[in-house]
Amino acid sequence: MSRSRVLATLGALALGLSACGYHPLGGQDTFGPGVHSIEINAFQNETREPGLEQLVAEALNEEFARRGWLQPKLQGDGNPDLVMRGMLKTAIYHSSSYSASALALEESIEVVFDVNVHRMGTSELVWQHPDFHMREQFLSSADPQVFASNKEQALRRLASGIAERVHDELFQRF
Repeated sequence: MSRSRVLATLGALALGLSACGYHPLGGQDTFGPGVHSIEINAFQNETREPGLEQLVAEALNEEFARRGWLQPKLQGDGNPDLVMRGMLKTAIYHSSSYSASALALEESIEVVFDVNVHRMGTSELVWQHPDFHMREQFLSSADPQVFASNKEQALRRLASGIAERVHDELFQRF
């Protein structure tokens, strides 16, 4: 291939990438200049799963701190630019696979929740996602201690998954 064809191909590729709107995801200026922090309130918990709201709040704080695009703040800690609120509506368990003797081998938990983000000063709605569904599976067990441990690990994975998806969708504005 001649040098002029290589240069023409590279030029066409560069032009094509710039024309398609491709750009790397960066969150620093997603919400405008001067927006640097978010208050993450513990979600209201209307499920029968005690402590789920705390797991989700911790996971959200960790996710926002890890990504570093918005500094997470505790409720009442300073004057944040944005405020996140949510409600955990349901947490439903289902047996998803069975042994030959009809004992549950795997369980799944599906959580449905609402989440929204407002600007602190104006209460302007920045983003919301009603009826957000997340699901996690875990191994069942006839031993109550093993079952409880597996369930706890699944709830932690679920909270982490919720935090990741909420963060990603907030910055991608879906």
